[in-house]
Amino acid sequence: MVLKLLVVGHSYVTCFAQEKFVAMKTQRHELDLRLVVPECSYELFGIYKAERHIQLRPEELTIMRRLGGRSHMAYLVNPFRLARLLRSFSPDVVLIEEDPHSPIGIETVVLARLFSRAAKISFFIWDNLFRSPRFPLSLVKKALTCYALARTSLVICGNTEALSLLGKKGYSGPATVVPQVGVTESNSAGLRNSPQPVIGFVGRLIPEKGILLLLNALTGLEDLNWKLLVVGSGPLEISLSTRWQERFGGRLTLRKAVPHAEVDSVLQSLDIFVLPSYGVREWKEQFGLTLAQAMMAGVACVGSSSGAIPDVLGEAGVVFRERDEASLREALRSLIGSEERRKALACAARQRAREQYSMTAVGTKLLSALQSVVANAG
Repeated sequence: MVLKLLVVGHSYVTCFAQEKFVAMKTQRHELDLRLVVPECSYELFGIYKAERHIQLRPEELTIMRRLGGRSHMAYLVNPFRLARLLRSFSPDVVLIEEDPHSPIGIETVVLARLFSRAAKISFFIWDNLFRSPRFPLSLVKKALTCYALARTSLVICGNTEALSLLGKKGYSGPATVVPQVGVTESNSAGLRNSPQPVIGFVGRLIPEKGILLLLNALTGLEDLNWKLLVVGSGPLEISLSTRWQERFGGRLTLRKAVPHAEVDSVLQSLDIFVLPSYGVREWKEQFGLTLAQAMMAGVACVGSSSGAIPDVLGEAGVVFRERDEASLREALRSLIGSEERRKALACAARQRAREQYSMTAVGTKLLSALQSVVANAG
């Protein structure tokens, strides 16, 4: 039986993110797919222009003009084009990978109910914090969220905390947890055999990502033999290139943020990967894509107890107490001093990543969830 799936989401402007759907098509040849993306996505360190994966047919990707602001919370697409696509394609499921109260989320729900009434609506939600803006915005957000979720047949959450918050948002229907994107399995992944372990951090250089916590933890380990590679961009760049470069000298290597396609080669050079994020009022780690990538690359991983990090690591990594410098220092000391433990964790991490976070694994989970919605409708 053919499953006709229409997906709306700014995340899929890149070929990297589109690989999930390529994997889904490989698993189920009867999948009839339409991706709707804006012409570009404005991210923290640049603009991503829409591109099409080589294994997607031209008709499977529809690039629409972006209307509104730069934020993914403030844009629409051409309603006439989206309405025509909904009517002509007549999907079984409309998967909206945007917030339920966002303009694009509401636009898609309204048009789907008008022009493709038989379609089941599904939302993907990352949000693992219950945010309540000030009055009157709080009422507007609540009303829009209730409107969208009341017409939803399935909510897919990117983490378990997002799942636990659905009740507060007024949704009690079917829901499941599936990462938004998977990671590409690298054939070159393997274990390094370095006499001087390389510790790595890849991410935004902002306080809540925990880079300063990592640097402070390492100041107590200068008696050990290690190097640190930091890859990223952000407000803390100047501090790292001055104070911390002077402190650690040749032990510290700094690189600007790299495109998705180059992250894997960076991770291949590491012995230990650290994600020391901690939660703040408006944010906490929702998944940690680079953590999953490091696991797939066969790197021993250390992460804080913040947000979704412990769920991603499972038993395949070391979890230290959020914001606890001493706890992180001891975790690093044990790994720096034991090549055997690093190798054991690296193997466990790669195995877990293959089973849980590969494009195939994520695609299989998503397909199963969407098929269940259609089956239950019948």
